[in-house]
Amino acid sequence: MIFIKSVFICFTIWVLAALVNALLAGTCLFIFSHEFGFWPEAFFIVLVFTLLFSVPGAFIFWIVLLINRDEAILFRILLKTGIVLSALSSLLLFIPTFYKAVDQPFAVSFCCVTAAITSVMVHHKRIVSAFSHPVNNDHV
Repeated sequence: MIFIKSVFICFTIWVLAALVNALLAGTCLFIFSHEFGFWPEAFFIVLVFTLLFSVPGAFIFWIVLLINRDEAILFRILLKTGIVLSALSSLLLFIPTFYKAVDQPFAVSFCCVTAAITSVMVHHKRIVSAFSHPVNNDHV
């Protein structure tokens, strides 16, 4: 059951982070770049690239979720993991890909990190409830 819960949580975090990143970074690309004629084009391109380039990060995030059993610090570890993985993904994706096309490439990378933080924070309650062990008061 833990396996299914962890897969579902990681999948929803991954998709939400990609959508938030596409919203934020697509807006940045539309504003700071002259190569995108309209906002939906920038949104779609960022969404596709985010989903493709973040697969290894989502897998690593899932492994960290499965390995860590200390529920007191699980959320903080996942938040730190999300920040580090999104920063690395943004450096690998946005800087080489959009560096020349965008006046502010680090603003686009900041959007990626912000999207990861937002996605993990939105899932806080689900993470805590899914991986906390219920207290058994039957023996009292």
